[in-house]
Amino acid sequence: MFPKQGKSFDPVLIPKAIKDAGFTATEVVVTADGTLVKGEKFLELDVPGLNHSFVLAGGAQADALRNRADLVGKKIRVTGKLHPGHTDQPPGLTVEDFQPAS
Repeated sequence: MFPKQGKSFDPVLIPKAIKDAGFTATEVVVTADGTLVKGEKFLELDVPGLNHSFVLAGGAQADALRNRADLVGKKIRVTGKLHPGHTDQPPGLTVEDFQPAS
């Protein structure tokens, strides 16, 4: 899914949109560009125009990203599986792959 040019969407609504379209998804893989931010408990990906940052937790490359303090405050691209928010946390992504954005 890609938003129209100049438009955005709330990642919380992705699973509902898939279900409402008549599909069943066991997982939703997202690739997003944003700024890596150090949150209170987790790293987060702040994507311009979204209502929520993505909490980055779990996944094959989560530890590698945590070890890249040099990327905090920088633009990166993360590919991961969408997971719902936890209690007071916004929605999240696992970190299956990441790279500095070009």
